[in-house]
Amino acid sequence: MTWYYHSGGQQQGPVSDTELDNLLQSGRINQNTPVWREGMADWQPLSTARPGGLPAIPGAAICVECGRSFPPDELVTLNKSLVCAQCKPVFLQRMTEGVPASGRAGLWREGKKLVTRSETPFPDRCIKCNAPTNGFKLKRVLYWHHPAYYLLLLCNILVLLIVVLIVRKKAVLHIGLCEAHRKQRKIGILICTAGVLGGIGMIIGGAIAESGFIALAGTAALLFGIIWGIVKARTIAATKIDKEVVWVSGVGPAFLNELPER
Repeated sequence: MTWYYHSGGQQQGPVSDTELDNLLQSGRINQNTPVWREGMADWQPLSTARPGGLPAIPGAAICVECGRSFPPDELVTLNKSLVCAQCKPVFLQRMTEGVPASGRAGLWREGKKLVTRSETPFPDRCIKCNAPTNGFKLKRVLYWHHPAYYLLLLCNILVLLIVVLIVRKKAVLHIGLCEAHRKQRKIGILICTAGVLGGIGMIIGGAIAESGFIALAGTAALLFGIIWGIVKARTIAATKIDKEVVWVSGVGPAFLNELPER
C-alpha cells in the first residue's frame, strides 16, 4: 500500500507501509501526522487512517503522551497506558490530579519555547492561558530564515528580500485561542491598523502643509501602531524552523507546563 504524508509543511511520499512504520519509529512522523492513500476521501491523522497501526518493528509501541514510538524496554505501564521516560513525570502528575491524558502528542517544550512539527494538531486549549477554546482554531503560517542573512543589508535591501523569499522555511500551525485572547487580538489589530493608517495620513498631511510637527506626530503614531500590533496582536512566532521541526515563542507558561520536555 502506498502512503503520502505531510512533513515540514509539505506533502511527502509516496512511501510503503514499511517505510511509514520506519518514519513513525524514528520520530519523523507521529500518530497525529496527516496521511493519505488512494481510496481515502481526504487527509486524516495516521491513528485514524490506520487504527492500531503500530510500527512494524517487533514489540515497538507508542507513548500515550507524546505519540512517539519506542522499544518496549523504554516504556513503562502507568494506569494501563504506555509512557516514555520523558513523559512519565507529566503523566504521573495527571494521575495525581485525576486529569486525563493531554492529547498533546507531537508537542514538546524546550525552555520557554514550544517545539512541534508543521500541521501537528493542537489540543482544544488556549496557547496563551490554557483555557478551553470550544473548538476554535486559528491558522498561523510561520516563516523563518537564519539571522545571518540580514548581513545582506550591507549590499542592498532588495537583494535581502529576494534571498529571504528563496531560503526561508515555512510551518503551518492551527492553534487554539480562548474568547478573551481572541478579543485581545482583535483589539490589537484595530489599534495597530488605526495607528499605521493614521500615522501615514498625518505624515502625508504634514508634508502637504509643510508642518514638521504634524509629520513628527504622524511618525510617532505609525511607530506606536506597529509596536502595539507586535505586542498585542501577534500570537506566536517561529524562532527556528529546520527540515522537520519548528520552535515557537509566544506560548503561555500555563500551556507549556502541560507539555513534556524535549
